[in-house]
Amino acid sequence: MHAARPRLSVVITLLVAIVAPAVAATPTTQPDPRKILRDALANGQLRISGTGEQFCWHAASSASVFLDAYEAYGNPEWLAAATEYYAFYIAKLQKDPDGYEGWIGDPIGSEGRQLSTDAVVGDAILCEPLARFAWIVLKKDPHLQARFGAVAEQYVRLVTRICWEKWNHRGCYYQDASGWGSYHTYPKLVDLEANAWVDAPSRLISDNLNKHYAITHVLLRLWRITDNEQYKQRVKAVYGRAKTMWRYYPEDDRIVWNFWMPHGPYDMNGRAPASWVAVHPSRAGYQAGEVADWVEVYDSGLVFTAEDLRRIVRTNHWMMPAGGRGWRNADGTTDAGTLWGALARFDDGILAEVERQLNAQDTDRNRIAMAYLKNVTEKNLGFQRLYCPDESKAETVDVPLQPGRNIVMSVIIPDSVELVNDAPVQLACQTRTAGELQIDLLDEAGQVVLGRLHTIQVGDGAPYNAPFFDGTNPATGEKTPGRYTVRWTLGGESRTQPVYVVQGVRRERTGPADLAAGERILERFEGELDARWRLEQCEVTTEKARSGKHSLKVDSQAVLTFGRTADLPVRITLYVWDAGAKKGTGSANGPGWGVATALGDTFAVRQMWRPYLAGDREYMWLNTGENQWFNPHPSGVVRKEGWNKWVFDFTNPDAVRITGNDQPVQRLLPAFTPGGAVALQLFAGDSGGPLYVDDVLVERRR
Repeated sequence: MHAARPRLSVVITLLVAIVAPAVAATPTTQPDPRKILRDALANGQLRISGTGEQFCWHAASSASVFLDAYEAYGNPEWLAAATEYYAFYIAKLQKDPDGYEGWIGDPIGSEGRQLSTDAVVGDAILCEPLARFAWIVLKKDPHLQARFGAVAEQYVRLVTRICWEKWNHRGCYYQDASGWGSYHTYPKLVDLEANAWVDAPSRLISDNLNKHYAITHVLLRLWRITDNEQYKQRVKAVYGRAKTMWRYYPEDDRIVWNFWMPHGPYDMNGRAPASWVAVHPSRAGYQAGEVADWVEVYDSGLVFTAEDLRRIVRTNHWMMPAGGRGWRNADGTTDAGTLWGALARFDDGILAEVERQLNAQDTDRNRIAMAYLKNVTEKNLGFQRLYCPDESKAETVDVPLQPGRNIVMSVIIPDSVELVNDAPVQLACQTRTAGELQIDLLDEAGQVVLGRLHTIQVGDGAPYNAPFFDGTNPATGEKTPGRYTVRWTLGGESRTQPVYVVQGVRRERTGPADLAAGERILERFEGELDARWRLEQCEVTTEKARSGKHSLKVDSQAVLTFGRTADLPVRITLYVWDAGAKKGTGSANGPGWGVATALGDTFAVRQMWRPYLAGDREYMWLNTGENQWFNPHPSGVVRKEGWNKWVFDFTNPDAVRITGNDQPVQRLLPAFTPGGAVALQLFAGDSGGPLYVDDVLVERRR
């Protein structure tokens, strides 16, 4: 049986080895396993990064080197050292309020927060080596079971509980009508002192794609150990979706893919997705790790074909320095490129570059990587699948390649129109060239055009569009259940996705009724709050107050909902505290306040600082439907420390008026100025906060 392919260890080694030439690494001099263990445990970041996702990334950086070394040298002392290292980070596990273990700590990028969480990717990257260890002992080299069998079985039970049972129990796996799967975050945080969940609905979003692949990579290894059919089907659903999202460049016969993609209904904020869509502009290592995962899926006989890998090889060659330029990323938008070392056995050029980089410096890690290259990789050159040598038994996923230079995202969210709930779907896309975007409905086979759904003139930036489709067949004017095809066309390129029109199961509408004509909501925060509020990490406080003794302090977000499916002609008055924060020409996002529309866009005024904005002097306005939070506009309203009166007046949708301290917001763009609203939105930022709000009045026109 062939050796397992490591996920990130070779990639990490290459990233640290590109330095001035020194003594070449040699595969014959075996480092001391105990020294490698001591060095790994001495990593200072393991002491200062808490016990959450950030800790997991640091701990994972050394977790696979012991397994690489065992497979390179055949010395079981490397496995003994591995068990000690794994015992170190397993000891950091804590239990969530639902009783499941996890590496619980600060949300990544939010150090020092009161509330904690565990993360799909944190669990995955520390369970991947545990599953690989178990596969080596229980399947690849069963003679090791006398010494390591018991601990390997323990790892299987722990990994199954953490990576399969826990996230399924929490409902964090989403599968669409086509059968493609993804993982999303858990919309709760943990109060460790109280051992209780705290609702955090604003956290709900699909994970970055590398995180989907990481946890499913664990399931791939569990499948090879247990033959559990459920694991295999999950692998095919998640990694198969990867192929539907590929962006094909036919002139080079290569593929490109984005860092994040929307999938579930929670991933759309009006016309734009909840996160940015692109090849990562600066961290090339993400794609290197994803490629390593895909190679192991291929070797396991699932999803990918040899031709898929050849196209990925061509992409990596296209990224390499040439003609006087340096590395570039996969679509050429930035210079963030790197070697995809997991492809070494499929391509002589990549193999030679891996060896050249390892020879740049003689370190213990490079010696191990070189030994792995010589003793494992080079003994398995070519496209024969390592764990499924009979190609007839491979279960590949066959989806059509679709061009992705002009249309870099095309997805239907959700992909089923439920007629009984009058629930239209969004035909979401992102484009990269100017022209006429045509969206057509075709039959199930994608051969017969049934009619035009939308025609949109798009610019040459990277705009998002997400028009609705309610299930109506343009050819008949009827909403007939069935499977159809949606086609986006721009600049000579077309991409397609299936869409399903189904009766569905009726769901009761929840939440408050629409504010009636002439009705008003007055909130002074002096008593019980109106039931329409939804608060996330907010509290009524005496720290600031305008007219009474209390105000609302917003550390995350607050929403006051007064409408459902149609924008209402309301006038909203509120008072917002400006703490007078100054950031000069730095970049920061402060508190914001504004409205949500029935489409889902947020129109807001916000304290924001950029080198090109005068954030110390004036407030900014923006609409997430334009380009998420990336297009702030100067409002012309001068900032004032203390309480500021803001009015959002939609009582005349044809003459919307928004003012701050009676100064009108200037330079509003008609396409991104709403004509009404369904909710008031308040949110904190990373600077200038928290946000204090008082004396909120919402009035609907009679």
